[in-house]
Amino acid sequence: MARYLIPAMAASVLAMLAATSAAAQPADFPIAPADGSPLPPGVRVLKSGEGRVYADAKGRVLYGMDMRTVLRWAPDPAKYCAQGCQGNWAPLLAPAASTPNIRYPSGFEKAEGTSDTLDPRKAPDWTVIAGAQGPQWVYKGWHLVFTRRSGSAASTALDGADNMTWNTLKFVPHPPVIEAPGTVAAAFFEDAYALTDKDGHVLFTGKCAANCTWQPLSAPMAGNGLKDWKITLDGDRPAWTIKSKRVFVSTEADPHAVPAGAKVLRP
Repeated sequence: MARYLIPAMAASVLAMLAATSAAAQPADFPIAPADGSPLPPGVRVLKSGEGRVYADAKGRVLYGMDMRTVLRWAPDPAKYCAQGCQGNWAPLLAPAASTPNIRYPSGFEKAEGTSDTLDPRKAPDWTVIAGAQGPQWVYKGWHLVFTRRSGSAASTALDGADNMTWNTLKFVPHPPVIEAPGTVAAAFFEDAYALTDKDGHVLFTGKCAANCTWQPLSAPMAGNGLKDWKITLDGDRPAWTIKSKRVFVSTEADPHAVPAGAKVLRP
């Protein structure tokens, strides 16, 4: 297995953390969608009250320890969960013969072999690191994977525990390929992707009553359609339709909410 070395980012991350209140968690970024690479042996996806999450072969929900959050206390965050921590959290170990293919530089150590350096923001779904108890799985470059030793196996109650250090590993499927106008995108919510405008407001169709106040999705005055998408001039300004149905944009306080009688557009 090829060996990768993450760049020596510890110094900059520590500086960011030091400038922030201990109660805040600047490293708690949403986990990127899955890239479709194979799951580790025994790992599967389960439905929970909070959407789909990863679990091990026994159905225990997987939690990620965000290694960026413990850099202030541990020069090697991969070895942070030892002693007392191990009494509560069990590492998701990779096969014993696995060769670690990712590691974090200690202190101000410089990265070696920059031609093989892997940017953690672009890491594949699953890599192996030298953990405190042996080769251990890491998800998306930063999240050292564990299960909880006590409590319900399917519980997600500790999501965000210890100032967002521990987070359930939520499964977000890879974004779909969409054929739509350039101002249309796809966003994942309510356990599925939906079409949105460029600002993240969900798109919908439906029958609008008389004196309709729904906001149509604006289209250019001159432009060509795209498969099911056509431009209509039937209104105050050009607007998009899909399969001959006018497309509207949510104007609700929640950009993912739609008015009564509307149907969210999904890929």
